[in-house]
Amino acid sequence: MTKFVHWLSTHRTAAIIILFIYYALVILPHEWVGVNINALFSKMPRSSYDLIVLVVSSIFLVAVLFLFRKKLMIHPQRNKIGAFILLTLVLIYLTNSFLFVINIESVHYVQYAVGAILLFGLIRHYYVTLFVAFCIALIDEGYQYFYLSPHRTDYFDINDIITDFLGAAFGLLLLKTLSIKESGDASHKMKWGFFIPLVALILGFLGTVKSSLLSIYPSDDKFMLVREMQEGFWTTVPPKVTFHVVGPAEGSLILPGLFLVYYFAFRSEKTMKDSRTELT
Repeated sequence: MTKFVHWLSTHRTAAIIILFIYYALVILPHEWVGVNINALFSKMPRSSYDLIVLVVSSIFLVAVLFLFRKKLMIHPQRNKIGAFILLTLVLIYLTNSFLFVINIESVHYVQYAVGAILLFGLIRHYYVTLFVAFCIALIDEGYQYFYLSPHRTDYFDINDIITDFLGAAFGLLLLKTLSIKESGDASHKMKWGFFIPLVALILGFLGTVKSSLLSIYPSDDKFMLVREMQEGFWTTVPPKVTFHVVGPAEGSLILPGLFLVYYFAFRSEKTMKDSRTELT
């Protein structure tokens, strides 16, 4: 994998093409894939279907962790990386337990873990890669919600964005175990590849809300993040599946919180050295 990431870094045009193909064939149509997989197992009881997906996902996760364990054990930051991998697994467990309708949604983790690895080969900055993966998740969910199935969903799916975020973070943590370093201009990429797009994203969102093109909750505006308010904290759908829908207000707290947590996981070595110098 290390050689492949370096190859992506030195063949940027090819990396962009690979990313475009991956996005078009793997990430964008994931709802269509999920619907068809569900249809394939439609005659099977939901509990059995969920159990099969859980077992397969668990085996796959254990296999991945097994493959990376040796690299992690010899890594100079193994305690830090190991702690964040453990934290990510805990967050994934909580997401699966409280935000999932069906276990096949675990495919988001794999899609965005692989996508983040491909992105890193092009960007060569961990935190900027995480932010770009987050932006891709926004585009992905926006495409589904506003265009692909506007009459089938009642809310912009922040649950899926959280899942995508954790998948991307997990993939980048795996890269960290391989001691793949960021490029030499990491601080420059942090400035231009994160803060400026972040400000543009916030201003764009506020502008659409201010212009009444987009509203957060049900209204007469053309686009709404929530078309129908959920009653109560828990939502129950057939066959008696209970989960929590993360609303825009919660998402505005959870997502920045996740970015803050993973800042400490992915901040560059140069940033840490500069911080130590200032303290001394």
